[in-house]
Amino acid sequence: MKIPFDLPETTICGGDCRGCSKKMLELLDTEASYWESMIDQQVPTLADLKNLQLLALRTFKILHRNHLV
Repeated sequence: MKIPFDLPETTICGGDCRGCSKKMLELLDTEASYWESMIDQQVPTLADLKNLQLLALRTFKILHRNHLV
C-alpha cells in the first residue's frame, strides 16, 4: 500500500466524497512529521506506532473509497 501525499488538491477534492481525503492526508502527514522530528528525543512506544498504523489504514480506506488509490 502506498499513500499518495503528493496528489494535487483539485484531484483530492473533486467529485463525490465519502470521507474527507484532504483532512485525513493532512492529519497523517502531521502525525508522521511529528514522530520524524521527535525520534531523536523520544522513542515511540508500541501504542504510538499502533495509533499511527491505524491512522494510516483509515486514511488509505478513505482514499480507496474516493478512488484516489
